[in-house]
Amino acid sequence: MSEFEKALEKAFPYSSGTKDCYGYIKDYFKRLPSLADQLAGGYVHVSKRHGHRAANRWLAHHAERLVEPSFILSRFLPIRGALTRAMAALVKRSPTTVEGLYVANQWLLSVEKRLVIGGLNATHDDDALVNYAQAQAAAIDKNASLLIGDIAKANRLQRLGMFPPPKPKMVAVKGKPLSEQFRDYQDACARARNQFTPPPFIGNFRFQQWHYLRPLCISMVRAIAVEQGRHRCAMHGIAPPSDKLPAKTQLAKLSCPSVWRRKLRRLCGRTVEQVMREAHRVHMRAGIYCSDFTVERRRSQIFRNHALLETLEAINQEGQTYTLAELAELGLANPDHRRAELMLRINDTEAEARRLGHVGMFYTMTAPSKYHPVVASNCFRNPKYKGATPRETQQYLQGLWAKIRAKLARDDIGIYGIRVVEPHHDGTPHWHLLIWMKPEDEDAVTGTLREYAEEANPEELFNRWGKTTARFDAKRIDYERGTAAGYVAKYISKNINGEQFMEMDKYGHEMKTSAPRIEAWASVWGIRQFQFLGLPSVTVWREVRRLTEKQDQMLKDWEAATRPHPCAAMRFAQIRKAANAGQWDQFLRLMGGPMTKRKDQPIKPWVETKMTTGANIETFSHATGEDYGYEAVVAKGRYGEEQKVTFGLVATGRPGFSSEYMTRVYKWQVRAKGSRVGGDFQAVGEAESPWTRVTNCTQGPDIQPREPSPAELKAQLERFKAWQSSDLYRAELEAVHRDIIADREAAKKRAASPPPNPFSEEEEYFPPELC
Repeated sequence: MSEFEKALEKAFPYSSGTKDCYGYIKDYFKRLPSLADQLAGGYVHVSKRHGHRAANRWLAHHAERLVEPSFILSRFLPIRGALTRAMAALVKRSPTTVEGLYVANQWLLSVEKRLVIGGLNATHDDDALVNYAQAQAAAIDKNASLLIGDIAKANRLQRLGMFPPPKPKMVAVKGKPLSEQFRDYQDACARARNQFTPPPFIGNFRFQQWHYLRPLCISMVRAIAVEQGRHRCAMHGIAPPSDKLPAKTQLAKLSCPSVWRRKLRRLCGRTVEQVMREAHRVHMRAGIYCSDFTVERRRSQIFRNHALLETLEAINQEGQTYTLAELAELGLANPDHRRAELMLRINDTEAEARRLGHVGMFYTMTAPSKYHPVVASNCFRNPKYKGATPRETQQYLQGLWAKIRAKLARDDIGIYGIRVVEPHHDGTPHWHLLIWMKPEDEDAVTGTLREYAEEANPEELFNRWGKTTARFDAKRIDYERGTAAGYVAKYISKNINGEQFMEMDKYGHEMKTSAPRIEAWASVWGIRQFQFLGLPSVTVWREVRRLTEKQDQMLKDWEAATRPHPCAAMRFAQIRKAANAGQWDQFLRLMGGPMTKRKDQPIKPWVETKMTTGANIETFSHATGEDYGYEAVVAKGRYGEEQKVTFGLVATGRPGFSSEYMTRVYKWQVRAKGSRVGGDFQAVGEAESPWTRVTNCTQGPDIQPREPSPAELKAQLERFKAWQSSDLYRAELEAVHRDIIADREAAKKRAASPPPNPFSEEEEYFPPELC
């Protein structure tokens, strides 16, 4: 017996008992099978009190406003359980069951509207998203091609006076029949027709007003295509390219599948994660920091990226060949390298601060209660929550920091240090600030931060025991108890890979499992986790470290050819020596010290427009389809814009004198692994735009030949087997196996049982505006 039949058997004894009444009740229960039991209970209750006629009216009134939940839940199978629990909690918290059913339906409809982006289901796999992105880009490109192809036809019709003006819009008029409104619209269209069209639409020539219409050209058609493409972006809720860019660049981006794929991935990930937060699936007792769905999606993305990097290799003009995966391990994509660089900069900055006699302060800033979806103590729903996302919370904290910086600048107070952003257990970000300052500025800085941090909702800062530090906390660095680097080390480790310094977070979870969830949280919401304040550019540090001892002769030849200013050469040599020795404190001192403005620092990045030379010069742009008719010396990017690249560094001597130093001496070509297609490399010493931020230095005798030897082939095979035995590879295979088993079990259950009742689960969370 189905669900609605059981509900019908429960309610029919309390009806009139006639055949018509039986069919009347059956129609409503059959349309809402998963809600039939709750509706039958309400029907029986009303019938006992007011009779079956009132019960029939009650059923008709409330059932018409409801939608069958299983039809919507079946569209979002990966998160169906979370949505079901959230709806059950909504019903359970409402004063009456029928009111809860209505509110739950409204919330589910809002979820469906958000999770369906254009025609894409945000919970589908990445293959569906890639295909949808390609379809959207192809549609814009096809529309632009059709518009360009119709230029000659449109100009000919306009020249002959046969081009009709646009039709007037049909305006709805209240109190007027729709048929009469349509007749008026047809008359308006007839009067607006061109005067040279055939009868019966010939008007009076005495009332003609002739206007010159500019003939269509490719720039005008491109502008029309861009406007239609921006409208398509608005329909999907994604940001279109900046309108400050040229129309051809905008159109190239709008018709690029990569742009659509990137934007749709970002939007889908954030939409699903916010729905999971509303469904109470992100807290310390469920999915800490972010939902399990987002963690799995991020893990799949990392696996795809790693597999792609293994299939590509880079070769330079000296024949050195490496896979992109090997090169990625040498740069900051390696979490160990990233953590080491951060700790080096913090530790040496502290050493320089202590030498200058500055004091260090450790601040914590948290957003008001309305940004937190759950209560930290018991993981219950927070009644003050207004539905803000972590990105909106981060923007709120950034706004506070902008006010603080402006206030300190007005008071002529300088600070420097590092900012760390990490999530609460419910995914709400908060800030940790390690800041150094002059001793006499400590009270002013602390007072300014406290004033702005506690500005909103000050009533939340007090409890029955007095004022709390929930929103703002300040601690002075006590060097007898530990260093400043020790204060912030655990936060850096926690937000990178969870290794060293700590094994468990404050919520009792292992860091090896919590750190990937924090990384997935920062990735999906686009939150920058670390930022240094008032310190020299790290780009200069990384660029100057490219010139190791192996490039000494190249550097001497460069100085002999360019003849830099002696003061600039001396400064560059000192900074290079400090950077290659890993002495950030000495580097900081030579760059002018803390709180030195960028324009006053002696060395800056050397950024210029990239020029195309040699056989790579083309007269045709593949990005915009334009034929320049001349050699395009300025290199064009993927979308037809001029490319700006970093060639090296600019060292400043005396005022008005500066000298350039080239740090990027290798040109890399990326190709499929195992390919033997040659490239047109420039001579050694000429710069090319880097494809990665890795320090591209030679490795001496470890240069790989073009044809690997048997020993190297054996080593590559061992590396491949080691990769197959790695935890990442094994975890992916296990995940695929679990997914297959889960799909089979779900299919068996669906075939053997009717749709489950979504309103029998435990109480969960839902947006407060639907309470």
